[in-house]
Amino acid sequence: MSGRPLKDITRQDSHLSRLTAAAQELMALDRAFKKLIPPALAEACRAVRIRDDELVLHADNGIVAARLRMTAPGLLPQLAERGYPASKVKVKVTLQQAQPKKAKWLAISENALDGMEQAADCIGNPEVKQALARLIAHHRRG
Repeated sequence: MSGRPLKDITRQDSHLSRLTAAAQELMALDRAFKKLIPPALAEACRAVRIRDDELVLHADNGIVAARLRMTAPGLLPQLAERGYPASKVKVKVTLQQAQPKKAKWLAISENALDGMEQAADCIGNPEVKQALARLIAHHRRG
């Protein structure tokens, strides 16, 4: 994989250069819109584009979409001041798939378990000693 900056790579291909510029414009629109709304709402939506004088927003769920339908039209003048003029808003719901949580996995070597067992003998607190013994037993079984 090349360690060259993206700017150097995109300069070599006009199609890639135009695509990169378009993507940067869309990301700037999204950032400008999200600065106008509460952070919790900003996490659950995206300003996608302005086409035919219409700002298109994607919401993660129906509740966010309803709130955007109520508030976004009032934000259009502020967005126009930032260089993104639009006279109407269209909100679409694009359900986001929940990311599966990664299983927690920790491997402790036998040497480390032996060392933990020796250290547990020096611990005076019985609750900590018992918790450490359970941890060691769990990892020796697994």
